[in-house]
Amino acid sequence: MLESDVFVAGGATPARARILNTIAILGAGELGAALARRLADREAAGRVLLIDPELGRARGKALDIRQSGPIEGSDTQVEGCASLIEAGPADVVVWTDAPGAAAASVQELASRLGKAMLVVACDEPSLVELAVAAGVPRARAFGSAPLAWSAALRGRLAEALRAAPREVAAVLLGRSPQDLVLPRESATLGGIPIDRVSAGACRTALEGLRGRTLGPAALAAAAARAIEGLGQARLSVLPLTAWLDGEYGHRGVALAVPAQLSRRGLQGVLEVPLDPVDRVAFDRAAQHALDARR
Repeated sequence: MLESDVFVAGGATPARARILNTIAILGAGELGAALARRLADREAAGRVLLIDPELGRARGKALDIRQSGPIEGSDTQVEGCASLIEAGPADVVVWTDAPGAAAASVQELASRLGKAMLVVACDEPSLVELAVAAGVPRARAFGSAPLAWSAALRGRLAEALRAAPREVAAVLLGRSPQDLVLPRESATLGGIPIDRVSAGACRTALEGLRGRTLGPAALAAAAARAIEGLGQARLSVLPLTAWLDGEYGHRGVALAVPAQLSRRGLQGVLEVPLDPVDRVAFDRAAQHALDARR
């Protein structure tokens, strides 16, 4: 067992450890604002920046969040600015808006990242692929949406089983939403495989996610949890979108997998045993992702 804060779509949030000076959020839309508020309330960093070409929107939302700080007991400095250049150096840059996942946009971002971590908060796995292809090291570029998908699955399972979500653990692999894979017997209720408790519950819950989209609150919560992992000295194991470099037999594609996260970024990918059926489904997800890039 790793000496870590293990999180397999369930488990306690680790204690706060604010070592991040600045978190820059690209996009002041619903997701960006929700994430900024959550990070400020939790004092995940000393400074949170909302970056948006519509400067008035960025500054207005930053002011609203800043004014709520005394109510929440937060001293986080929240500001709005128009560009990453204006923002200056950051420890973490979060991409919340996906304007067509344009390669040129990601290339420009990669050239300005410096040593910052890039967290893709929106449900666009291709942005991770574009970032790594643009030269961002794998350890510094990952997506957090699988955390939200796993939470959504846990919620559906808990409702079906009339249990509390915290009693359900599950890990999703693959690519959202159509190519999500739930390894057999990896979903448990109180440590007992759910398939042994209710035949078909996992399949029904997973099918219920297909065709769905994630809302800004869920995506913001997932991104905040991943960013908290970047503030921890110990390893966390979280479901993230990570660039594969031989794991699961695949290279050059970003998929949802359990990943090890710490202050140094993404430290590795854990390989979950897959039975033949799940292996075929995972390989299909990888192939669909590759085909989409052609």
